Amino acid sequence: MKKIIIPILLAVILILIAFIGYSVYYIQENPRIAPDNTYTGNLTANYTIPFKDGTVNLSVSVPASVYYGAAGTQSKTIPYIKISTLSYYADIINDPLQEEMYARILSQTEEVRLSQDLTDDEYLELLATFVQSIHYKTEGDYRYPVETVIDKFGDCDDKSMLLTGLLTRAGFDAVLLVFEEEKHAAVGIKTNDATAYPDTGGYSVIETTDYSYVTDKSFTFEDGSSLESTPVMVSVGTGSKPYTAGYQVEAIIACRDKAEEQISLLSSETESNTGKIESMEETVIGYETKLNAIAALMDEKISAYNAYVDSANTLTADQKKLNMEYASYKITYEEYMQKWDLLTAEQTKLLEAAALVMDEYTAYRAEYDALFEEY
Repeated sequence: MKKIIIPILLAVILILIAFIGYSVYYIQENPRIAPDNTYTGNLTANYTIPFKDGTVNLSVSVPASVYYGAAGTQSKTIPYIKISTLSYYADIINDPLQEEMYARILSQTEEVRLSQDLTDDEYLELLATFVQSIHYKTEGDYRYPVETVIDKFGDCDDKSMLLTGLLTRAGFDAVLLVFEEEKHAAVGIKTNDATAYPDTGGYSVIETTDYSYVTDKSFTFEDGSSLESTPVMVSVGTGSKPYTAGYQVEAIIACRDKAEEQISLLSSETESNTGKIESMEETVIGYETKLNAIAALMDEKISAYNAYVDSANTLTADQKKLNMEYASYKITYEEYMQKWDLLTAEQTKLLEAAALVMDEYTAYRAEYDALFEEY
């Protein structure tokens, strides 16, 4: 019996030792890119970046084996001991297989720096603009900077890790800021002015999800909320250069905010005035409608008056003809008087009708003049 138990105990002990060894390795192992050598050649991403009054073109090539290795699940392992401190971000940023990519980007931006005689602050702004120009798109797993560059998209973590890696290699004192409460990430850049984010030891925020001024803390999420929590600061390099143009950015942002306030005020006034104009247009249309209706009635009365007068004038001509017939003894006196009385009576009716129509016209005219005065 003892001979059977001893080998079993030894086997169990060996299994436990192996398990403990594997666990220690897994707990301590850093995330790192495992190249996929089934892929050969290079992958290239081209960028056209808006900067100052023009554009800057960048072309970045990386080995396909590195890109596909980074994208593989075996490269996404996060060590347990680093989850609480978030220090695994530094491992992702600083994987040595990405150094060639960082160097290619920085060599091209350095040429721009020299050709345009950029200051350190302007050079930092160029690097920030490059990363901000990358399309924002979120995916479940974290992604290495090499994936973000080649895929030309990334979320707040992806883009912030890329920018932090570039800034530290360009000599800037930059850190990764992880806002756990807001589930957001940004870049912190050392500054010596009041633009620093609270409780960071003097680091200002660089938002990477979209175009934004360096040190601008006015970033808001889709629901209208903004950054409020104290971020976890992840150190990824040893750069020492600060950003010194924060006070200028503050002045620009103040002017921008004032301009937006004025635009909003003018927009409100425009809407109000538009409503008044529309109301006035309705009133004017109402007046014009009434004036046109009265004018039409006046035209009717004038037409009726002229018709009555024309008919009366015709009777006057008939009276003259009757006088000529009587003077030439073509009709008797009795016939003359009978016809004369009929013509006169008809003429009187026409003239009375004309006078009545003229009175109506005069009333309409007075109403028209009064309404036109209001108009």
